[in-house]
Order: sequence, then structure tokens, then C-alpha cells
Amino acid sequence: HAEVMALSLAQNLLGTFDLGGAGLPDHQLVVNWRPCAMCYGATLWSGVRKVVIAGGGPELEDITGFDEGPIHPDWRNELKLRGVDLVEDVLKEDAIQVFHEFAASNQLVYNGRLGSTSS
Repeated sequence: HAEVMALSLAQNLLGTFDLGGAGLPDHQLVVNWRPCAMCYGATLWSGVRKVVIAGGGPELEDITGFDEGPIHPDWRNELKLRGVDLVEDVLKEDAIQVFHEFAASNQLVYNGRLGSTSS
């Protein structure tokens, strides 16, 4: 949930919960894939004006076994409706390679509804 951490650190540094507030530059969130359900909600409420992701398809969950939660089926448009620009497919193949490397590492996979399991 690096998005929530990044947003919290930025909000703390700037002394405001609204990263899109008056007098502030437009802030963007750059992450490796479409945010999970929790991070997506935090992003919508944070005030950021742009989200940059490597991809938004099923690859992350399919490759790693992560459970990203119930994502709104029209999540892209929901960002747009709230004034958040979306840039997709930035270094997508590189991100997918990292997911494959993680899956091959047999590191612990956290799944909120299933507990912690090995991938």
C-alpha cells in the first residue's frame, strides 16, 4: 500500500490533507500498477491531479496472486469525473517483468481476506 504511504507523507510535509488545494502545484502519484481498492479510494480523496501507472489490467493479480480488492468496474472514468488525469502503460513490460521476478522469489504474499500465504 505504498500509495497510501506516499500520500500520507506528502500531506504531512505540506501540512494539508488536500494535495490539490489552492496555492499548491498539481501533484501526481506515480505507481507500478492500478492501485488496490484501498489505495484507489485514498487517491480519489487526496487531491492529486494525475495518476501515472504501468498498467491497469489483470496481470498483477494473475502473476503474483495479490488480491487487489473490489475495484470499481469503471475506475478509469471515476478518476476522470473527479478531475484526476490518468496516464497508463508507462514502462508496462518492465513492471510485468518485476511481477514475474517477485512471483519466482516465493516471497510472502499478503491477501487481506485470505491471510498471508506463500505465492
